[in-house]
Amino acid sequence: MIGRRGPLAVLVLVAVTGAGVVAAAQPAKTGTYQAITLYSEAMSLIHDDYVDQLQWAKMVRDGIRGAVEGLDGDSTVLEPSQSADRGQPGTPDTGALGLVLIRRGGWLTVVAAPAGLPAAGAGLRSGDRIMTFDGQSVETMAADTVTRRLRGRPGSQVTLAVWRNGWADAKPFILTRVEPPSTVPSHRLLGGGILYVRVPRVDAAAAQTLGHLLAGSQVDRATGLVLDLRDTAGGQVEAVPAMASLFLDPGSVIAHIESRVPGTPPTLTTVSAPMRWSRPVALLVNHGTTSAAEVLAGGLQDTRRAVVVGSPTFGDAATQTAIPLTDGSTLSLTTARYLTPQHHPITGHGIAPDVAPSARPPGATAGADPELELASEVVKAASILEHGGGGAAPAEAALGRGDAHP
Repeated sequence: MIGRRGPLAVLVLVAVTGAGVVAAAQPAKTGTYQAITLYSEAMSLIHDDYVDQLQWAKMVRDGIRGAVEGLDGDSTVLEPSQSADRGQPGTPDTGALGLVLIRRGGWLTVVAAPAGLPAAGAGLRSGDRIMTFDGQSVETMAADTVTRRLRGRPGSQVTLAVWRNGWADAKPFILTRVEPPSTVPSHRLLGGGILYVRVPRVDAAAAQTLGHLLAGSQVDRATGLVLDLRDTAGGQVEAVPAMASLFLDPGSVIAHIESRVPGTPPTLTTVSAPMRWSRPVALLVNHGTTSAAEVLAGGLQDTRRAVVVGSPTFGDAATQTAIPLTDGSTLSLTTARYLTPQHHPITGHGIAPDVAPSARPPGATAGADPELELASEVVKAASILEHGGGGAAPAEAALGRGDAHP
């Protein structure tokens, strides 16, 4: 029994007492009220009996942060100063480093470091943890805040302290900012009539560009498609249906949505599209493939519309919602997760490829981009089987990978 009670305990006990009738009508909430009472009991003891006098507001915020960050490693609470900084307009300087960041398990983590940009050139890779930039700790900063602050004048430099699994200590990386690359899909024809399309970002503009490309006369003779989603991070999940509709019939389920937010649809489904590509498709993915690109890959893989080639994706297909609190802080909360059409979770698991580079036939030689060459082989095999009446789906079997699809 508690000898004396702090203000939070009194407030909670009054709220629980006043809600007694409601609680009786809703027995499912009884456990919640009991847990809140226990929390208030502990907080009251800390407030009244801890050896040092504490700031009540800070103690409550710390308690909220501990509860939130224990949920899934992605949800967090931003202090009022951080929330205000997050809402400030971005710097007019657009110099980029080629880093896509996420706060995962309390650490600011590299999701992707696309090839050809400073971060990849310096040796940074997906999974690295950023500890500081220019000597400033990022321990409590939101990922988008750090991303914005890392921008600057092209040609200027920034020093990152980076820790990688297996390293005893963080190491410095000095990066020089460059002009940001285009996010517009690019394409070229490979040998054997294979169309190669690089998609740097999954969004509405990319879906429209891809649709125009696939409907154009310049690809009439293409026998298959390799869609490169390596290091394609972030993006807009809302654009996935439009992009998937270029390959699937209208109304096809491409993802299931887990959410308790009212009004959230249970699925993502394809819509009507001006054209539908019916020839074989291979998707290239790696550990830098995340978010909307993972939802797209999982949707096309589970519907057997595309063969996924490469290495497992990052595993982050969830919606983070920023919710302002009354003291000016912000609750960044996971409010939805996406699952593949066959209900396989993506967050924390990623999309496993159907065909990995180790599946290359014995005696084959790898060139400058072995994953791209393997994806081309997959599409060629699928095209041969398709014209022979076997359809596009048995591409794995043509490479001796008939059991590759999970």
